[in-house]
Amino acid sequence: MTVNKPLKYLLFTFNFLFFVGGIIILTLSTHVRSNKADYQITDDLLLAVNLLIFVGAVTLIFGFLGCCGAFQESRCLLALFFLGLLSMFIMLLAVGVLGAVSRTTAAQELVQEHLKQLLPLSEQPKEVQDSFQSVELNGFCCGLFVGHLDWGNSTMVPDSCNCTDTFRNCTVLEDREIYSTPCMVYLMTWFDRVSETFVVTAITFAVVMILGIILSLVLFCQIMKKKLHI
Repeated sequence: MTVNKPLKYLLFTFNFLFFVGGIIILTLSTHVRSNKADYQITDDLLLAVNLLIFVGAVTLIFGFLGCCGAFQESRCLLALFFLGLLSMFIMLLAVGVLGAVSRTTAAQELVQEHLKQLLPLSEQPKEVQDSFQSVELNGFCCGLFVGHLDWGNSTMVPDSCNCTDTFRNCTVLEDREIYSTPCMVYLMTWFDRVSETFVVTAITFAVVMILGIILSLVLFCQIMKKKLHI
């Protein structure tokens, strides 16, 4: 009995794409982890990011093992690949759960409590202020909860609060116009998008992993039957 060649090369192609996917996940999640201040990653989301880094690294390794196992028709490598996929499937379910939980009202309240500790913003380290000023520029907003007052007195309000888009809500502060919308609205919208991305990513890769588990199991069984008929 011979191994089904189309199945063999289908699994090889699948594992190659899986290998590339692992590189992408590892690269992106490591970038987010290294720049967590810029992405406003809280401790609640940091666990999911760390888990994605681990999943990306393991995906890369087992994608390579799967390619070798399929090409060489190795039962050992295919078995390792199968067990690795099963383990990562469970971990990705955990990522999906963490992403779903982080979108709840309770989690958002925890984020707000964390951000309240940054007030007044003018007393934070320079790197924190620079990071938040980038948020103000991107979100067309000023301050966190009550606008420019979150910076302290009016002399401490940075240029990032200056109203450069007349279609936005603006107010007059002494001799200049600044954004009147607090950045919490922008941050909560961004927070929801990040959480949704985690959930969608986890579900997508979970479906791909299920396909890989099935293909590897079928190929493993065919190799076993081939060995028995020799």
